[in-house]
Amino acid sequence: MEASAENRPLTPGRDGATAPPLGRLGRRLLLGGAVALCVLIAAVAALASWLYSPAATLAAITRQINDATGLYIAARGGPRLSLTPRPHLILTGVALADRNKALDIRADELRGNLKLLPLLMGRLELDSLTLTRPRAEVDLDKAPIDAPGAATRAAAAQPGSMAAQKADAYTLGVVHVVDGSLRLRREGIDYAADRVSATLDWRRVGEHALLTSALDWRGERLQLVLWAARPGMFLRGDASVVTARVDGESMRLEAQGIAQLGANARYSGRVAGSAASARGALALFDVAAPLPGPFSDAEFMAQATIGSHEAAFRDLRVQVDGNAFDGELTLREEEGRPYVCATLKSDFVALKPMFADAPPLAGPDGAWSQKPLDLPDLTGADVDVKIAARHARLGRLTLDGASMIAAVRDGALDLSLVEAEAYHGRLKARASFKPAGRDLVMHAAAQTVGVDARALLWDAFGKDALGGALDSSMTLDAHGESVAEMVRSLGGRATLTLTDGEIAGVDFDRALRRFEKRPLASAQDIRSGSSPLTRAGATLLVEGGVATLENGFASGPGFTLNFTGTANLAERSLAIKAAAHEADGAGKPRDKGLQIAFDLAGAWDELKIAPDPKAFIRRSGAAAPLLPEPPAEETR
Repeated sequence: MEASAENRPLTPGRDGATAPPLGRLGRRLLLGGAVALCVLIAAVAALASWLYSPAATLAAITRQINDATGLYIAARGGPRLSLTPRPHLILTGVALADRNKALDIRADELRGNLKLLPLLMGRLELDSLTLTRPRAEVDLDKAPIDAPGAATRAAAAQPGSMAAQKADAYTLGVVHVVDGSLRLRREGIDYAADRVSATLDWRRVGEHALLTSALDWRGERLQLVLWAARPGMFLRGDASVVTARVDGESMRLEAQGIAQLGANARYSGRVAGSAASARGALALFDVAAPLPGPFSDAEFMAQATIGSHEAAFRDLRVQVDGNAFDGELTLREEEGRPYVCATLKSDFVALKPMFADAPPLAGPDGAWSQKPLDLPDLTGADVDVKIAARHARLGRLTLDGASMIAAVRDGALDLSLVEAEAYHGRLKARASFKPAGRDLVMHAAAQTVGVDARALLWDAFGKDALGGALDSSMTLDAHGESVAEMVRSLGGRATLTLTDGEIAGVDFDRALRRFEKRPLASAQDIRSGSSPLTRAGATLLVEGGVATLENGFASGPGFTLNFTGTANLAERSLAIKAAAHEADGAGKPRDKGLQIAFDLAGAWDELKIAPDPKAFIRRSGAAAPLLPEPPAEETR
C-alpha cells in the first residue's frame, strides 16, 4: 500500500532538512518553463544564421513582399531582428513601387512579425506587416499600376482551373497602416487623404478579406469597412458576397449584396444611406447636385443593380427636405455625360425647399432686388425627374393630383407643372432658366381653367379683390443679371377671363342708381361694398417691363365697365382709367344710361380709386355753378 500523505517520507535537502514535494501546479509551471526555454533556444539557433547575415535577411523579406504584392522594396537601413515580445524584424526608410512607378510608397518604418513554427525550422515567414507613416503617391495618368502579385495571379487564372486553386491557396496575412497619407492623380485631378489608419486582414487569397480604415478626406473624418467572402473568385470575375460601409460626421453609406469584376462588372443588392446635407455629401466626392435646393436631412434605401455604365435603383424610398418619395431611379452615361432619370410619387410634397436657392425678389427697401444673381452650375449632368403628388404645397398655395417634371439639359433648368387640380379648377405652368454669360434667361408660361380667383389671390398675395372662375393664359420672357433687370426686360402676353364673380371694394350698381339723385354721394358709394360680375376680361401686352391693358371689360347686374391703362411692373405701380355704364339686370347697357368715370392708380400695395370729380359735380345742381365755363372748343 502507498503511504498516506502524512506518512510519506520527505526528501532531504542540502542542509539535511526535508522539503515538501512539488504540487500539480508546480509541475505544470516547471514543464511550461522548460518548453519555453527549449523554444527560445531553438529560435535563437534558427535565427543565428540570419543574425549574422543581414543581406540574406533582407533578401528573404523583400522576396516575400514582392511575391505577395508585386511591389519592389528597398530600405535605407539594414534589418533588425528581435525575439521579444514576439519574433519580428524592423526596416527603416522603406520604399515600395510597382514596375511602372505609378505607385510609390515611402514609409518611415516597416515592422514584420514572423511566424514561429517556420522560424523554428530556420525559415523567415511574415505573419503581418505594419507600415508607419507611409506616404503613397498614385499617378494613374502616367501609366497603369503593374504589380504582378498574388491578387494579380488570382485574377489572371481561369475559374475552376488548377491555377485558380493554386492562386487561392496562396498565404497572405495582415497589413497595418499607421498615420499614412495618400495622393492620387487621375485625369489631371489630384485627390488627397491624410491621417490614414488601415488594417487589411486577408490570410489566404481564397478566403474572406476584411479592410477597415479611417482617414481625413476634404476636412471630414471617414470610417470605411469593406468585406468580401471570396476575394479570389471576385478578382476572377465570379460573383462574391460583399459588404461595404462608409461613415462620416455628415453622411453614412452602406451596401450589402453580390458583386463581380471583369467585363461584366456589376453589383446587385441593398444600398442605404443618409446625410445631413446630400449636396455636401456629394461634394466630398466631386459630384455636384444636379438640381437646385438644399437636399437636407436626406435618407434613402433601395435594391440596386450597378454596372460599369449604368445603375438602377428599384423599390427606392427617399426622404429629403421633409418630403418622402417612393419610386425608381436610373443613372447612366449618355454621350459622355451623366444622365439621371427618376420617377417618384408621394402623398404630400412641400415645394418651398425646392426653391430655397431662388434669389430674393425684393430688396430691403421693398423694391425689386438689385443684387446680382448667383447662377447655379447645372452643367454636371442631364436630369429628368418626374413627381406625382396627391397633394403639394408652395407657401400657402395648394395643389391636388399634381404631376411635375424637373429637367436639366445642357445647363438649362426646366420646371413643369404638367397638370394639377387647384382651387376648384385646373392649373398648368412651365418655366425654363438658362445662364447666358452673367445674365439669366427665363421663359415662363402658365394656364388656369375655372380656378377660384378669390382663393388663389388670397393664398398667393394675401388679397381678395376679385372673385369668380378664372380662365387665363400667360407667356413671359426676361433676362438680366438681377431680379430688377429681369423685370425691366419683361416681355410677353396674357389674357384673363373671369365669370360669375365679384369685384370687392367697389359698388358700381349702387353708385349708378344714386348718381342721378345724389351725384356727390355716389362718389363715396363707389368706394364701398362689392360688385357682382357676370363676366370680365382683359388682354395684357408686356414690353420693357410695362404691361398695357387692352380690351378691358366687365359686366354685371346694373352696370358695364370698360377700362384701359398700364401696369408698370418695374415700378410696381398701376394706372388704369375706367368708365362704368348703367345697365339692366342682365348687364346689358341702357340707351342714354348714366356713366361714372374713375381712375385706379398708385403703388400695388396702396391702390386708390379716384372718381372723376367734374362728372359728379356737373350732375349736382347745387355744385355745378362752381365749375368754370368750359372753353368754346370743348363746348363745341
